[in-house]
Amino acid sequence: MNKLGFHVNWVKPEVLSAIGKVKPLVIKTLHHDVDFWKRVREIHPSAFIIGRLYDPHQEFESDPERRGQEFANRVLTERVNELGLYNAWESFNERIITSHPKDLYEKYDRFQMAFAQRLKERYPELEAVAMNFATGNLADRDFVEYFPRTLETHKYLGFHEYDWPTMWRLHEQGLKDGNEGMWLCLKYRRFMREVRKEYGDKHVAIITECGLTQAVHPGRGDVGWRTELSEEQYWESLKWYNDQLCEDDYVMGCCIFVVGTTGDWATFETLGPTIDRMAALAEPIPPEVPIAVKALAQEVRALDEQLGRLEVLWDAVISKLAE
Repeated sequence: MNKLGFHVNWVKPEVLSAIGKVKPLVIKTLHHDVDFWKRVREIHPSAFIIGRLYDPHQEFESDPERRGQEFANRVLTERVNELGLYNAWESFNERIITSHPKDLYEKYDRFQMAFAQRLKERYPELEAVAMNFATGNLADRDFVEYFPRTLETHKYLGFHEYDWPTMWRLHEQGLKDGNEGMWLCLKYRRFMREVRKEYGDKHVAIITECGLTQAVHPGRGDVGWRTELSEEQYWESLKWYNDQLCEDDYVMGCCIFVVGTTGDWATFETLGPTIDRMAALAEPIPPEVPIAVKALAQEVRALDEQLGRLEVLWDAVISKLAE
């Protein structure tokens, strides 16, 4: 099973080809080219497509409800909405961090609620994906304690998860240290464990960004796998992460950063042989044939061969008698 999806910064023919090969469950995009996404819907109608609009300021503190509605209105001007090409939108990106005062959490909770409500008011089928905080931020119960309005009004919760030089580095170290791991990649499980205690199966998790970046280490740049790793090393991390996601049925999938990049993020580009490996994950695996069935099949083939020889002999006898 494949839960590896795409984070698309820029659309181009190679991205369309990759979507056609992999048929990812979830795709997130910052490029809202109507013709491109029409073509995606033609080749992959079941994709869950999430849009995000860049906002340089992401201001909401002055009036959370008003700002939520205003940003939703800006999103709603995109033509992809009237054509029904997207399933959902994010609001602001990585806006809250652990060190922010808790009254800012409360204001952001109100902002997210207003954003989601405005989307639904215009298009009842259009969803909002909440949270989308930077990797490693906030504590396990912070969603439940500080974002009750968001949890009441949203179905989809977004998470960003990165590590370096493997996606399992800090998780495996945590397991060795006896603290459960799940501190960077797989941290969604800490949040969802608490959310599901309170809300049951109400929410679906989507990893709206994930991958490998050196920036998880203080003082290092936000650069990706192509700076130091081989394609094989990169794939090993993605394959491990997919295996983990497939263990949790409340996770729709993840958006690998990035498939279709702009220049600033070229070291993260996933287009290439990795796409073929992702496509192979979705191919059905032939069921294992029991040994007894294999033995029976061999016996049937042997009998069929013997029958063939008997038919040859019988034809020879008939021919001889006819002389």
